[in-house]
Formats: sequence, structure tokens, C-alpha cells
Amino acid sequence: MLRALNRGLEWLLTRLLTTCFGALIAVVFIQVFARNVLVLPQIWTLDVAQLLFAWCIFIGAAVALRWDAHYTLDLFPDHWTAPRALFRVIGHVGSVIVVWVLIAPGWTFAQIGLNRFAPAIGISEFWFFLPIPLGGLAMALFLAEMIPDDLRALRAALAAPDGAAEGTE
Repeated sequence: MLRALNRGLEWLLTRLLTTCFGALIAVVFIQVFARNVLVLPQIWTLDVAQLLFAWCIFIGAAVALRWDAHYTLDLFPDHWTAPRALFRVIGHVGSVIVVWVLIAPGWTFAQIGLNRFAPAIGISEFWFFLPIPLGGLAMALFLAEMIPDDLRALRAALAAPDGAAEGTE
């Protein structure tokens, strides 16, 4: 059930991310073209670019976690499956702290934005800060699937002779 939910969430987030990134490129192009070619600065483009950038960063971070695409440091060779599995568990459990910071204080930060407005585009700054807790919630769902998988992999690696999984040399 969680895997199916996460697959659907991943599909939705990648579409949202693609749309936001495409829009960000278009807005920045308009901003540069208007300022440098037309010599007619468009004030609204700065706020829209910041809004889209925030959505790209936090939704993109969640998708990157799902795809296991964040930077990692390989401390052990591939055939040392037990230590690698252990550090993967430690890394993902440590990520729970970061996710909590994104969700709890991030939501408080978003609520503060309810009382502030971006004058150039006339919307609440809530929308600028909302991707922080939403990205954190997506990461929490992804980690809820990944951590049990990591623990199963660690148990399998520990049960294998010499801490190596079956079929590796």
C-alpha cells in the first residue's frame, strides 16, 4: 500500500517539478530579455522566479531522495554489503531529523507567511514557504518505505557469510 502511494506521489511530484522548472526557465528568460533587450525591467519576474525556485528545491529534494540521487560517500567496497547496509540505515534514520525540521518548523514558517504578501504579484508569502513542509512530508513517506527495506537488506547482509550478500564476490 505504501509503495503504491509513494509511486503515485513520485509521479505527481515529478510532473509538478517538471512544470515548475519549465516555468522558472521561462520567467527568468522573460526577466533577462525585458531587462537587457527591452530595457523595461519586469518587477514581478523576481518574485515569481523565487516562488518557482522554492518549489523546485524542496519538491526536487524529495524526488531525489526517492530516486536515491543525493550525494553519498562510499566508504566501503561494493562487496562489503553489511557495513554499506548499516551506513545506509544510519543515513536514512538520520534523515528523519532533517525531515522533522522541514515539516514542523517549516509549517510554522509557512504560517508566518500568511500575514505577509509579495507586493509585485499580490499573493501571500505562504505559497513561497509551503514547499518546505510539503517536501518534508513527501520525504517522510519515502523514508517510511526506504528504512524497512534498508533494515531487511542489513539483516540479509549480516546473515550471509562474511557479511557479503549471496551472489557477490
